Amino acid sequence: MSTLLIVDDNQQNLYMLQVLLSAKGYQVEMASNGAEALEQACCKPPNMVISDILMPVMDGFELCRAWHKNERLKNIPFVFYTATYTDIKDENFALSLGADRFIIKPVEPDKFLSMIIETMDNHKAGKSIIEHQPTEETEFYKKYSTTLIRKLEDKMLQLEEANRTLERDIAEHKRTKEILRESESKYRTLIENIPQKIFIKNRDSVYVSCNRNFANEFHIDPDDIAGKSDFDLFPREMAEKYRTDDRRIMESGQTEEIEEKYIKDGNELWIWTVKTPIRDEKNTITGVLGIFWDITERRRAEDEQRKLKDQMIQTQKMESVGRLAGGIAHDFNNMLGVIFGYVELALLQIDSNHPLYSEIREIQKAAKRSAELTRQLLAFARRQPISRKVLDLNETMTGMLKMLHRLLGEDIEIILNRGDDIWLIKMDPSQLDQILVNLCVNARDAIAGVGQVVIETNNMVFDKISCRQLKGLLPGEYIKLSVRDSGCGMDEETLKHIFEPFFTTKSSSKGTGLGLATVYGIVEQNDGHINVISEPQKGTTFELYFPRHIAPAEQGRTPDHTVSAIPGQKITVLLLEDEPQLMKLVRMMLESLGCQVLSAVTPHEAIQLAKEHVGEIHLLMTDLVMPEMNGKDLSKCIRELHSHVKSLFISGYTADVIGTQDLLEEGVHFLQKPFTMNDLASKVREVMDQKQSGV
Repeated sequence: MSTLLIVDDNQQNLYMLQVLLSAKGYQVEMASNGAEALEQACCKPPNMVISDILMPVMDGFELCRAWHKNERLKNIPFVFYTATYTDIKDENFALSLGADRFIIKPVEPDKFLSMIIETMDNHKAGKSIIEHQPTEETEFYKKYSTTLIRKLEDKMLQLEEANRTLERDIAEHKRTKEILRESESKYRTLIENIPQKIFIKNRDSVYVSCNRNFANEFHIDPDDIAGKSDFDLFPREMAEKYRTDDRRIMESGQTEEIEEKYIKDGNELWIWTVKTPIRDEKNTITGVLGIFWDITERRRAEDEQRKLKDQMIQTQKMESVGRLAGGIAHDFNNMLGVIFGYVELALLQIDSNHPLYSEIREIQKAAKRSAELTRQLLAFARRQPISRKVLDLNETMTGMLKMLHRLLGEDIEIILNRGDDIWLIKMDPSQLDQILVNLCVNARDAIAGVGQVVIETNNMVFDKISCRQLKGLLPGEYIKLSVRDSGCGMDEETLKHIFEPFFTTKSSSKGTGLGLATVYGIVEQNDGHINVISEPQKGTTFELYFPRHIAPAEQGRTPDHTVSAIPGQKITVLLLEDEPQLMKLVRMMLESLGCQVLSAVTPHEAIQLAKEHVGEIHLLMTDLVMPEMNGKDLSKCIRELHSHVKSLFISGYTADVIGTQDLLEEGVHFLQKPFTMNDLASKVREVMDQKQSGV
């Protein structure tokens, strides 16, 4: 047995439809308004809904819109049955909301039943299913307001016609009064039962009438609105603005839609107002009809969406710069490696009294500066290779305190507030050094004269609710590192750009604009989060959050080695490098360290050398990313020929390129280009001193 849900606020109409439909074998459920119907249907979906339009709480149009937004109800046929909305525009609007049929009262019972049966049969056969595109909320309320205003204007014209009829035909006085009363009743019912707030003003912007929802907004009775002006209800500035709007609309004769701020009980809200001029029978404008509703929640959602879009654009901008930095890193680092190496070799061949010694040292300084800029760019781009270690943040900062004192000078006091039982973090120790140095230098430059820098550590636990305050942070356990200064602070506009590479408020002699960009990149690379709090003349606080790591602490630093020959037996190195200049240089470096070098420019050439070599190969030194075969696979091939060979990987590529090929694993020996002779000697010594394991 099919169940029909009939919705009408008139009990007599409900009773008549119930009797008619029950007699034909349908099970009938009833509701007196849209909200009640929607609640019933969600609990027990019917086979069809037949709804009036004009109802309190939620009218038929709003019910139809809500019905088709509900995943459980949207495929159930929806029929309008109305005596109030009879215009073709009303029908078109109803069908645009997804209605299957629009029936105008009165209609013969048999014809009504045949329409219902036909609609249900067509729906079952899939003939009447309309491809309904959901209407945006703003577009819906525009059409809804237009329909409502047209209906209000129709009712006003009916009232005027009734008055003219009364004047023309005294003999029909009694009947005219009944018509007038009926029209007034329908008009009043219409405006009293819609959720929007409606008002009418005369040409002087004085209120003539309003519905109860409008009166409730100002805690007055609807009958008390007549004679009041906007100055009686709103602050003066708002009242003047509303009066200006009224005059403009009456002068232009055009309907306007206005989105604006609205103050209620001291709270700032947003409202959507539709105002249209009112005309008499001579088409003379006599006032303004207005309807408005609160759109604060929608506006907040739009603002939030706009902020998220801005954040996405900022992230994309950061990633674009990062890709640019990563794209040039390989070739640039190769060339810097050549410069470094030949400068070091030249310095080893002359003493400090040589005429060219100071010039060569300047070349070395420039190369080091270039390498540092590259490292900072790659740190910002989160693309530099890193070696993460488990660290105790308190111990690490304590070890850096003396260096930070020298860096900041005697005028700036450093206060270290270490939290109790701070959890461990896992990151590259050199990256932590970079963060603290960059933040402290930034703080020093923001302080004029004497000041303070306060460094604090704390354990923090964030749930879903607390994460809303720090956008981008996920729930979990974190270690918070904050650096607060007593400097000049920053305004909102500066805060928008502080992490952009090369953005700086300092003079060119004081910075490159890469310090905070580097901090940002390191924090992101370690799955952390950074927050900045600053106001002009109130100092700045950088809050960094790093995920907690549960593991025993490891040694944070490796000892330095000076350039010298590798002790012990003579080491045979199989060197693979496809850049000719760099190949020649690295070979010279290794030979100066006392190594015997077998050199190749392709993986297959290296394998052939390994097959032909008589004697042991102690070390494979190879580029990690190559066209024919990557360094990791080459290492496996060489170990099949020389089982005790150890591997040292070098690369000018960035960590994101290496990471996508799963080449750089924990414990693997890696040397980032460009490197100095001292770097090479230290790394070769480290590899050869380590016991044989893996690659």
